Amino acid sequence: MWKTKNQRWKKLDNAAKIFPSIAHAEDPEIFRLSCELAQEVDPDALTRALDCALEEFPAFTDTIRRGVFWYYLEPTGIRPVVEEEHTHPLSPLYTDDGGPLFRVTYYRKRISLELFHALADGTGALVFFRNLVENYLAEAHPGLYEKSMVETPDVTEREQEADGFTEHFKRGVGSPLNFEFLGDRGKQKRVYHFAERKTPDLHQTVTEGWVSVSKIHAAAREVGATVTEYICAELILAIRETMAPAERRKSVAVAIPVNLRRYFDSDTMRNFFGIIQVTYDFSAEGEHNVARVAQSVKASFDAELTQENMEEKIASQVKMERHPVVRFCPLFLKDFIMRSLQSVSMKRRTIALSNVGRISMNEPFAGAIERFDVFNSSSSRQLCLCSFGDRMTLTFASVFAEHDVERAFFRRLAKVDGDIVVAANYLGE
Repeated sequence: MWKTKNQRWKKLDNAAKIFPSIAHAEDPEIFRLSCELAQEVDPDALTRALDCALEEFPAFTDTIRRGVFWYYLEPTGIRPVVEEEHTHPLSPLYTDDGGPLFRVTYYRKRISLELFHALADGTGALVFFRNLVENYLAEAHPGLYEKSMVETPDVTEREQEADGFTEHFKRGVGSPLNFEFLGDRGKQKRVYHFAERKTPDLHQTVTEGWVSVSKIHAAAREVGATVTEYICAELILAIRETMAPAERRKSVAVAIPVNLRRYFDSDTMRNFFGIIQVTYDFSAEGEHNVARVAQSVKASFDAELTQENMEEKIASQVKMERHPVVRFCPLFLKDFIMRSLQSVSMKRRTIALSNVGRISMNEPFAGAIERFDVFNSSSSRQLCLCSFGDRMTLTFASVFAEHDVERAFFRRLAKVDGDIVVAANYLGE
């Protein structure tokens, strides 16, 4: 629903409805986009740039309110204050007091945007973030960049705020209560889960590595896989290296978000993604090398990533939302049900992997940027990756205080790129 003179609230999109219910201390449902610049950040210029970006994308000032049956968005027009970074990354944002759902921080040469997932997904947030960075460069260096150079999407506010699930829902497809993430309990092998101690205050730990895009592409081509398939295979093998021998009878299950805009024509900046799951079983005989695992992952991708499957995912989610029992269930009961379903969903996966892909910036702005990175909060462990130029950034976020998986993974990538650089926010703790 759209803001008019007589209407001050909007529905959450289909995927966003779960996030206020499941956000908690171990996973506040926050994701972060960062940009490392060539020069240190001017906070005053960043403040002006945020004002400019919010004029172009006013929906980012919405907050979440509790209704009787659903949460909803309410426009506020309030922007957060730009601050120097001083807390752990991915600190909670959503509260019941109706405050902002995002924050903008800086540290030395880095600008960061952290966002509550109910407001947008990574693709939508990246459009806003790129605009923010370009506005910043124009404000901080007016002699080099003009405001007219700042790219703005050629879409209306209504198109930005559209619910892609509702727009692309097809009747007669999917089941109204098809909880795909529950899987078939009778057939699927037990899934491996991390059993590690957590940080004392449940803050997110971050481990980040930078590698050459061209070297990763070459390694992926060598095993006949895409970059995402190759990274998934390396991740599965890194996890196996850290598993106790007795645990290797269990399967490793990787949940992977899919940008539905690749399958449906949509300019929405809200959530528009689905989840597929790749499961690998180490019990089969023979050597489990990267080529073998990558081909298994590729087969799963080929089977899952079809237009028909994506249409079924959308239809199932929309039908579930519109089911009379669900629609008229009080919100407090929906909260309990959604938390329960999320708990079951997490038991069906080992880890999550998200590839934002190649981030591009128009000239002359690209020359002022060294790299981008992205990562997502997790009550377990999640790996996110993106690339800019020939630099790929791969970032783990987790609530664990132990980091054997991260070390094993980056040691594997070091065999591909000997110039890999790894950093973390827990060194010296």
